[in-house]
Amino acid sequence: MKEADFAEISSWIAEAGLDGSTETELVEGFCRRVLACGLPLARAVILIDTLHPIHEGRAFRWERGSPAATMIEYGPSTAGEASERWRKSPLYLLLESGGSLLRRRIDAASEIEFPGFAEFRQAGLTDYAATIHRFAASGAIGEMDCFYGQWITDEADGFSDQAIAAITRLALFLGLAIKCASLRRIAETLVETYLGRDAGHRVLSGRIARGVADRIETVLWFSDLRNFTRIADTSPPDQIIPLLTTTPTRSSRRSTPIPATC
Repeated sequence: MKEADFAEISSWIAEAGLDGSTETELVEGFCRRVLACGLPLARAVILIDTLHPIHEGRAFRWERGSPAATMIEYGPSTAGEASERWRKSPLYLLLESGGSLLRRRIDAASEIEFPGFAEFRQAGLTDYAATIHRFAASGAIGEMDCFYGQWITDEADGFSDQAIAAITRLALFLGLAIKCASLRRIAETLVETYLGRDAGHRVLSGRIARGVADRIETVLWFSDLRNFTRIADTSPPDQIIPLLTTTPTRSSRRSTPIPATC
């Protein structure tokens, strides 16, 4: 990749990030431009954790020939099958090793090390690189403390060292733009969770000055659970939350549990 190409792509990333482009738009635009500059990219997956009551993070996938990048929200990876898959992934190895780059040829040997590579081999992919860019403690939000990239090619000879160097260098800019977009999503999630959708949007639009008031139409809804005071006084906390989030087996208008987030 020429310096002029690097300057053009990094400038585009900065402008797109400042313009408020979504993560999928950033990933799609980045990969399309990298490919146009001659880097043999066949597939890319970007992951970043988030701060959300349900989702642990988001993954953004681009594939050569696809019309656009796609986004998947993933749940906790700390237990069960998800935890097992995570611990057998190259990203986990990279995270635990403290390194910033991991490379593997996609072959029978690497498939033994990383079972997920079986799908790559079936798709005709040949070479894999994973990158991680860690955030300083002051720049982390909850579990969002790093930015992962997975870069895959189907070239017979795989990635050249020059191609990996270019991708790693440009990924710094992409990571910064995606982090900005993710922080915006986190802010929206937090205000909607704790203030409600309408009030949250008002706050994010700048309606936070003291003395500012609006006249709105609203409904106040009070709910109660039968015998909940007695249950709360006699049951340990680790039993209360499952009770509130479990659907009752018998229909009862007065005893229907409310979500724990209400």
